[in-house]
Parts: sequence; structure tokens; C-alpha cells
Amino acid sequence: MTGDADLHGQLVAIFGTEVAERVQAMNRHLLALEEDPAGAELEEQLAGLFREAHSLKGAAGAVGMAEIAAIAHRLESVFQAVRNGELTLGRQAFDVLYAGVDAIGALATTDPPPQVDPGAVAAALERLAAGTPEPHPPAPATPPAPEPQPVPPGAPEPQPRDRGAPEREGNPGPGAVGGDVHSPSSGVGEETVRVAVAKLDALMNQVGELVVARIAAEQRVGELRGLQEELAQWDLAWRAARPGRHPPDPAALARFVEAGAGRLAGIRRQLDGLARGYQAEGRRLGQAVEELRDEVRRARMLPVSTVFDGFPRLHRDITRELGKEADLEIRGGEVEVDRAVLEQLRAPLTHLLRNALDHGLEPAEARARSGKPARGSVVVAATQREGVLQVEVADDGAGIDPARVRARALERGLLGPEAAERAGDREVLDLVFASGFSTATRVTGLSGRGVGLDVVREHVERLHGTITLDTEVGRGTRFLLELPLTVATTLCLLVGAGGRPFGLPATSVMRIERVRPEDLGWAGGHRVVPVDGRPVALVPASSLLGLGQPEAAEAGTVVVVGSAERRTALAVESLLGVQEVVIKPLPQPFARVPGTAGAATLASGEVVMILNAADLTRPGAARTAAAAPAPAAGDPPPRQASVLVVDDSAVTRTLEKGILETAGYRVLVAPDGVAALDLLRREPCDLVVTDVEMPRMDGFALTAEVRGDDRLRDLPVVLVTSLASDDDRRRGVEAGADAYIVKGAFDQDRLLETIARLI
Repeated sequence: MTGDADLHGQLVAIFGTEVAERVQAMNRHLLALEEDPAGAELEEQLAGLFREAHSLKGAAGAVGMAEIAAIAHRLESVFQAVRNGELTLGRQAFDVLYAGVDAIGALATTDPPPQVDPGAVAAALERLAAGTPEPHPPAPATPPAPEPQPVPPGAPEPQPRDRGAPEREGNPGPGAVGGDVHSPSSGVGEETVRVAVAKLDALMNQVGELVVARIAAEQRVGELRGLQEELAQWDLAWRAARPGRHPPDPAALARFVEAGAGRLAGIRRQLDGLARGYQAEGRRLGQAVEELRDEVRRARMLPVSTVFDGFPRLHRDITRELGKEADLEIRGGEVEVDRAVLEQLRAPLTHLLRNALDHGLEPAEARARSGKPARGSVVVAATQREGVLQVEVADDGAGIDPARVRARALERGLLGPEAAERAGDREVLDLVFASGFSTATRVTGLSGRGVGLDVVREHVERLHGTITLDTEVGRGTRFLLELPLTVATTLCLLVGAGGRPFGLPATSVMRIERVRPEDLGWAGGHRVVPVDGRPVALVPASSLLGLGQPEAAEAGTVVVVGSAERRTALAVESLLGVQEVVIKPLPQPFARVPGTAGAATLASGEVVMILNAADLTRPGAARTAAAAPAPAAGDPPPRQASVLVVDDSAVTRTLEKGILETAGYRVLVAPDGVAALDLLRREPCDLVVTDVEMPRMDGFALTAEVRGDDRLRDLPVVLVTSLASDDDRRRGVEAGADAYIVKGAFDQDRLLETIARLI
């Protein structure tokens, strides 16, 4: 019985893989059929649909899934009726067919339980085949693609599930082996991924190389044993000839010395041969291991079409729902990427595509008034450049108006009036990635442009990638995602800062330069260095990492990190080389320390922090400096503003200190209100950032004490606390606080904007 159960579980798992492939194929055929082909093309699409439905019916019957078999049988009847000329398909008929295909996909998935009525779907298809479709087709069996969800700090790396995605070495079928993720009801819990036979053959070839290396190593061991035997015989001869209790025999010593010369020469020859052999075998073994690792990595690769293939159906459903006309162009589906990267990309790309269709493209009437074609255009394209995956989602719609973003940022308190006036369009547009930000004036089931973009960025940055936005009002919007092709290992540039090594993912390193004192300048209160004719903020890496802050970043080695639009120049003490590492997330409470992507163990065994270029280039941290007049020759640099951070949590103090020092402030710290007051009366500062709940003296009392001191009463105070009630906010106002930021909605950009407004 156990054997029968195991066999059935395996059959169910294999059936799940087959369903995913056949549902994908039926969606392609239906989309092509909906374009109203004729002649041979019409017959080709109908034949393909009939073949897929017929095969599904047989496979479902074999594994005892009668509901799927019934729906497939009725789909088969509909397609046969169309082939016989007995039925013509209209828009309503296609809705019924898509609902049937979706129902099969949902019923084959056991987690979560499908929300579908198979009887209603089968009945609707039966009425369609008979030429009497119902006035309202059944609702889609599968829910819309999920929105990307926030990644909890410190969450483990994703273990993506590859539901039936075929390996695209060619057409799947003979030559593709393996299974799919087994469903919980299958009795088999482990994950599997389909691998083409060509890739397995390549792996076996590399294993063959390792076998040859093992045989060669065994031969070397035999040579070593022979050498050991030779040395043992020589040792016996020496024991016989050496002086003991009796006077040595001169003749015996002479014979030993004479024979020893020959033996020594022979041993030297054997050792030389062993050394050469081990060097050659070491090189061969190293090459075999490297090639085996590459082949294993390639075995994990899947074509981007694994994700892209679902977009035509999604495009069809959304445009149908919105009543819009739009063309979807998909390019680069053949580019291969690590499946872990693909699975993390699925939700963000789906979100970007839905937003482009819903709020990127204008209605046909508005497009006509703008002189545009009634049909909009959306492009999803993937390319591979120097080990980096680039994915573009672009539309020719209305674009994003920086003025609207600026107004909404002011309204929500993300920018103060002065900061909003000072910020350029590029910096303002970056706010669409802020948590919950949206310029949409209406709420739809598809969400407004901007909603969820913060989570999209989180997913991308968790893969150590970047996302940039280009938009032009009236012309369209383009999102560009740049990610590593694999997350199994990451090539990092190792740099020295504060006497310690740190890593920078090579994909984020734009260039390395030596900077002379005469190359440096001042702009917007920052030291800057020119890069491609633009001033880029120069930040000492040691101060960024809280390892001490030099008086100024001067001449030396500079590593420019970021993307085409957002850059930071890191002043480092040394370059330590390049190494491939495995980046591990940091544990709580350090999971989201600004500027860090995780930690890695070097080949030497040393653990190093890996820096996050996306954090380093974000507005409010170390950002590209705006053009501004430099100090006159001989003038000292601008005075560095100072901020006192007061919090009883050492972790919070360290985090806020890092954020503020990265933004160019001098930072003092205190563990509670009493220590803060003592420090303020001894050392002046420009602003206080304080927690509320602290021992000895809380933040409300500290604020009141500051307001009651003649020397400190004008000092700005910002309360940063988890207390979010109206009463707590009122107490903060009554105490005299200038700003009140809730930790639950804490955003470092908001903190920096608030400080910049108050100082």
C-alpha cells in the first residue's frame, strides 16, 4: 500500500508539471485565436487547443482528477464544434474558455485550495458547445497575480518554487527530465527543478574530469608510498653503518656514503616528479571544479520567458477590464537567469506591467487629444550585459509629472517647503519609491502608479540590484531594473576603510579612480568630485561606516558606486582585490542597517560586511550633489552641522548615527535625557533627535527642559518614538517639540528632510 501511495504521489506531482505546461500552451493558442486568424493559421490554433485539452483529459483520468477531466472534455467539445463550423467564438465565448483553462490550473494546485466551482465551469462550457452560452460567464478561476509583498527585515533568502516552468533549450519534451515542485498532497516534500539532458550531459562530463583527477591522485599516492619505502631502506642501511657501542666499520660507512649519493639523487628526482605532477593535477582539478560549478550554476538557469510568458494573458485581461487598446511587445525571453532571481522578479514585474496599463496609458480619447494613436504601447524587454540582467518596462503614456509628485510629497510631509523648492526633478521623482506614495487620484483594483513601488524596490535591492525611473510628461515612463544573473555567489570588490575590509558588489561599481586635491570641489555643502562632467558627492567610507570621520575627504582612491543617474564616490583607504562570495543576510536587530547588504566569509575565513550601493546613493544619504557655488579660494569649508541623538537603545543610536553621518552631519549621542542635558550645557549643537520612553528622563521631559533653558530654548527638537496616539502627539506639541516622527512609519529620508528643514 505504501508503494502504491508513493507512486500515486509521484504521478500527481508529474501531472502538476504537465498541467502548468498545457495551461500555458492553451493560453497562447487562445490569445492567437482571439486575433481572428483564418485558413491554415486558424486550423493550427484550433488543432493545438484540441490536442492540449484531449491530453489533459487523459492525464487527469489517469491520476483520478475527475473534475479536471470533465472540464477538459467540455473544452475539447467546444474546440471540435468550432473546427466543424458549428460554433463561432465571440468575446463572451472567449471569457468562458479562459475561465475553463483557469479552472484547470487552479484545480491542479493544492495550496492554497482553489476558489472555483468546477461544476459551474463545466456547465458553462457545455452550454457554449451547444450554442447557448449563459449571459454572464463564470468568474475567473485564478486570482490576479499577487502584488509584491514587503520583505520582512532579516527574512531568510527565498526558496522559490518553479511550478512547471519548462527548460527552454528547445521545445520541452524528449530531452527534458525531472519533475516539478511536489505538492503537499503528493507525499514527496522536496523541491525539484527541470533540467535539460544537455545540461546533465555537461555535468557528467565535468564529473568525468573529477574522476580522472582522482585516479591521478591515487597514482601520486602510490609514488609517495614508493618514496617512503626507499627512505625506510635507507634508514635501515644507516642504522647498520652508524657508530654504536662498538667502533664503526670504516668500510661499511664508505659503502653507505657511496650508495647514499645515488639514493639521494633518485629521491630528489622522485620528489621533483611528484611536485610537477601535483602542480599539474592541481591545475586540472581547479579547472574541473570551476567548470563543474559553472555547469551547476547553468543548471539553475531558466529563460526569462518563464516569467514573460504569462504577460500576454495578463495584458489581455487588464485591457479588457479597462476598455483600453494597447499593444504589448516582449523581447529577450531567451535570456537565462538564476531561478531564484526569476521568482523574486515575478511579482515586481507584474506590478509594473499592471501599472503601465492601468495608469501609465491614457484612455483613447485623451490620447487622441494629445495627437497619439488610440492604441497604446507597452514594452517589456530583457537583455544581458556583462553579467548583469537588465529588464525594462516602458509605456508611451502620460508620464509622471514631477510637479504632482512634489505637491503630494509636501502634502504628506515627505518634503518640507524649503526642501521641495530646493530639490531637483530627479530627486523629487525618486519619491515615488517612498513607502505608500501615490499620485493616483482614484483607487482601482489594479492600484495607482506609485502604490507598491517601495516594495518593488525592496525586492530588487534584496537581490543586490537597482531600479531607476525615467519619465517625460506626455511621452511615457520607463523603469529599468538591473540585477545579477545569479544570487548563488556575488563578485565583490574588497576595499579597506577604517583599517577593516569591506565588500562592494561588482555590479554596483561604476569605476575606480585616483583623485588629486585639485580635482575636488564643493557643491551643496558637500565635497564633490567630477565624474563624467557631473559633480558627485565624495563620502569617506570610514565615516559612512561609523569608523571615525576624517576632517575632509582628500586625495586618494575613489570608488564610484550606483547607477547611471544616482552615484556616490566612496573615498577608501585601499583596494584589496576581487573575490566571489556568498552574501548572507544579517540577523536581527541588524537586518536593515543602512548601507549594508549582508555579510560574507572570505577565502581566508575572515567575515566582512558587504555594502549596499542602493542605500549609499539614495537621496538623503550620500547623493549626487546639485550644482552650487564653491567657496572662494582660501575660504574654509562650510561648518558641519551637529545633531545630538538621544536614545536608550544602543542599536537605535548606532543606526540613527550612521544615517546622519552619511548625510554629512556631526553626531553626538546620549543614552537618556539627563545625559543629553548635561552634554548640551557643555557642548553646543544644532538639533536634537530624541526617543520618548527612556530611563531617568524621557523625551517629553527633555524637550520641556530644553524649552525652559534660556541658552537652549531655540534649539530644534525632533521626537522619534513608537508612541503613535493623538494624546502622545499632543504631549509632544505641548512640550515644545518641532517635529514628531513615529517609528512604525520611520523613513530615513523623512528624518533627513525634517532635520534639513529645521536646521
